Amino acid sequence: MFNIFKFGGASVKDAEAVKNVAHIIREFGSQNNLLVVVSAMGKTTNALERLLNDFFEKKDWQVEYEALKKYHIEIVERLFSKDHLIYTALDYLFLQLKDALLNKIKPSQYDESYDQIVSFGEVMSSQILSYYLKEQKIDNEWIEAKDYIKTDTTWREGKVDLPWTENLVKRELNPILQDKIIITQGFLGGTLGNKVTTLGREGSDYSASIFAYCLDAESVTIWKDVPGILNADPKKIADTQLYTTLSYTEAAEMTFYGANVIHPKTIKPLANKNIPLYVRSFVEPSKSGTCIDGEASQRQTPTIIFKPSQVFLTFSVKDLAFITEENLSKILHTFTQLNCKINLMQSSAVSFSICTDYQTQRIAKVCEFLEEEFAIKQEKGVQLLTVLYYEEQNLQKLISGYQKVLEQKTPQYYRAVVLE
Repeated sequence: MFNIFKFGGASVKDAEAVKNVAHIIREFGSQNNLLVVVSAMGKTTNALERLLNDFFEKKDWQVEYEALKKYHIEIVERLFSKDHLIYTALDYLFLQLKDALLNKIKPSQYDESYDQIVSFGEVMSSQILSYYLKEQKIDNEWIEAKDYIKTDTTWREGKVDLPWTENLVKRELNPILQDKIIITQGFLGGTLGNKVTTLGREGSDYSASIFAYCLDAESVTIWKDVPGILNADPKKIADTQLYTTLSYTEAAEMTFYGANVIHPKTIKPLANKNIPLYVRSFVEPSKSGTCIDGEASQRQTPTIIFKPSQVFLTFSVKDLAFITEENLSKILHTFTQLNCKINLMQSSAVSFSICTDYQTQRIAKVCEFLEEEFAIKQEKGVQLLTVLYYEEQNLQKLISGYQKVLEQKTPQYYRAVVLE
């Protein structure tokens, strides 16, 4: 049986972290039958986003480029001798990155350009890890995820063709995994023409679940900087509690509302084949963490979820008419067309409000498409707070310090758009 390990950016953020990943693979992964999915190092994805934006805005993008190159070189210098092949490989990747910026970016196609640039982060980190594992006598084969996870051309949110992907993975990766570990990238897919796509921000978890589905894996383990899935973000809430078990349904519900421990699309492929998902700590790898499977848990603790970087949009018909089904259809169709996820919505007689991720380019497009017919008010600098299975007394204590833009409440769920 095959197993899948996924390591996020924090787990490979520096040389010591990479060494720790090698230790975990040696101690907890079999020497074969293991496929490792790795994210970009540290905050590399953010840096590549800034690089692309600087290029689009005709700013000095080379400052960000050189800083990113220096960051990766410094990690490599602490892992390898000065004559190692990794230096040549890394230099070549940065030359490719520069060439992509100068010659392949389409000014009118931001999302497609995003995928071609931001994808370099995972390629760099996975190559560094692969070479380092070989230095540690852990035999492995590096592959490009875009050759196996096949998607359409929905840039930044590639829709996976699962039958095609499963056929490729089973036919080509099964034999390799009999003899050695596979190292590959999270977050990335490829089109029919093999242009790289991305699967949505933080999509490496989803990549791991796709490979698990296609290989009929025994399990997936996501290695994080937390002890497992907690009932709240420990950076925001004191006295968090660990869920030792969750059902697929419970975990999917948490990710839908914005819990960022795992990617929202991760659960479905695993649930379809009853593959357990473990969330464990790379800081304390011997601890068991959280197991997500088909068994119902006895969850009693309220779950508190903060979804930051939101924008609250309110649409009103310009002639002061009521909001009708036709108006709603037009607004919702625009969000679907522009691939903007609706995190919360509320309708009144004369307005319709939506809370969505604040993606500058896409929000500008939404307003451009709808401003002729609707007056649009934007409330920036907000976050979405969700409390599942709350207790009234504790809820009032939690929300008392926040300035609320909108509240929604049912006997089980509390949701509010609050100022950050």
